[in-house]
Amino acid sequence: MMIKKIGISVASLAILTSVSVFDVYGAGSKRMIEVSEQSANVVVNGQRVEGESFLYNGVTYVPARAIGEALGQEVDWDKNTQSVFFGQKMNDEQGYRGTKTPYPFKETSYTKAPIGYEPIFINYIGRHGSRHLSSSKYDKTLFELLDIAEKDGQITNLGKELKKEIGNLMKVEKDHYGLLSTTGGEELKGIGARVGQNFKELFTSDKKVIAQATFKDRTPQSRDQFIDGLEESLGDNKVDILASAFEEGKDPYLRPYDLATKYNEYVEDGEWVKLYEDYVTQSTGTRYAKEVLLQFFSKDFYQRLNSGEFELKDEKGKVKLSNPTEAASNLYELYIISSNIKGEGDFEFGRYFTANQLKWYESIDNINDFYEKGPSLTSTDLPQNIIAPLVKELIVSTEQSIQQKDTAGIFRFAHAETIIPLSSFLDIAGANVSIDRPQDVTQNWNGSVISPMGANIQWILYSNGKDVLVKMLRNEEEIAFPIETKTYPYYKWEDVKTYYQNKLQKVGVELDSSLEDNIEILQKKF
Repeated sequence: MMIKKIGISVASLAILTSVSVFDVYGAGSKRMIEVSEQSANVVVNGQRVEGESFLYNGVTYVPARAIGEALGQEVDWDKNTQSVFFGQKMNDEQGYRGTKTPYPFKETSYTKAPIGYEPIFINYIGRHGSRHLSSSKYDKTLFELLDIAEKDGQITNLGKELKKEIGNLMKVEKDHYGLLSTTGGEELKGIGARVGQNFKELFTSDKKVIAQATFKDRTPQSRDQFIDGLEESLGDNKVDILASAFEEGKDPYLRPYDLATKYNEYVEDGEWVKLYEDYVTQSTGTRYAKEVLLQFFSKDFYQRLNSGEFELKDEKGKVKLSNPTEAASNLYELYIISSNIKGEGDFEFGRYFTANQLKWYESIDNINDFYEKGPSLTSTDLPQNIIAPLVKELIVSTEQSIQQKDTAGIFRFAHAETIIPLSSFLDIAGANVSIDRPQDVTQNWNGSVISPMGANIQWILYSNGKDVLVKMLRNEEEIAFPIETKTYPYYKWEDVKTYYQNKLQKVGVELDSSLEDNIEILQKKF
């Protein structure tokens, strides 16, 4: 066998990796090595791949680029993560963000209303727009973990890069935790503008607009941005806008989860909790967490983390990082929020994950949201039933607007914890089916569709002077009510009202119940 000496960088050697290994770690420095020419026949889909192969330390290396191109895939080398990528490289534009996905508006055309029908009222429930981190927890704890590793000499160069990036993020987030981001303001202003553009004839001087929000700062901010967009789109057509916010602890409509006693017990220790924890800690999750974290820490430090040595707390004193699963998950949380704050800084946390890893972590978030806030298990309707007072209010306020003809629209701004159960209670397709096996959730329920940032559900009422029709929009696209109609997407208002009134009666919420009644039923029944 002929022996020859070649000069090759470690990074270049990594490109000529074995077929089964794609993630590699090297210093990128050049050195002289001895390799043996080793002829290896590489066949891809029945076709022989041309390319030099060689033997080094008992391992036969074959040309990754040639193999990737034979498979019709682009091949790329990322020096930051020391990784070979086949196909599209993972980055911060690829998604897998679940309910933290920025508002996905798409230009669309609407079905014309039946002849003679004109819009008379809009009832709108929306989530706040893209936001900053809700509080100092994921960034704080992960930064502290990296800091410990650095002081102990057990951090990699990439770990130092990550620490610096999180430090920059924390500077951006200081004094902004929980607030609407620049992107979020643009999202809500755009939604308001399109409402004004599409239904300009509704907004006349003899009709008022009611705009409500929860007590959390990001929802009044979203409300005000929406109003700005609406007013700008109306130009000289001035309307009377009544803006308000509910008091903390006295909001059975937009934040029923603050009041629902049994529901909060369910969130903390319901049947779903063990199912979720068992799923998260299965071998796939453990393996992905290790793969992600060994980019930043030595194996010894990883073992320290895995043994339970660290208990890092958020700003409120609650432990948020005590094991590898939580550490990797915290980094994913930084990734998904980074797309919400593009106007404040360009953070590239996605580069630390493969696409499969991001897909996994998104599935974990989806499963958590599904069981905690959505259709949940077949054994309980509690997560969706807490939204019944809001559905009652939707029906009552719609009926009042039809009768009194003095309101152009009611616009309410809330949270994912409002939109997710509302979508379930309204029996919107894809949002309402209970599932007992966590592994089946992501095949049937998609948080990025049901409740992205800025998510909204709109009931648009139309009348011909005698009869009233209603159509439903989700994120400004026409969707179906769970009843029959001959004029889709337009439904008879009386049919829609009757359907939901029957659901409300089954859970003990009456149309004539007051705000105080609704607070009491949440506290005592839900």
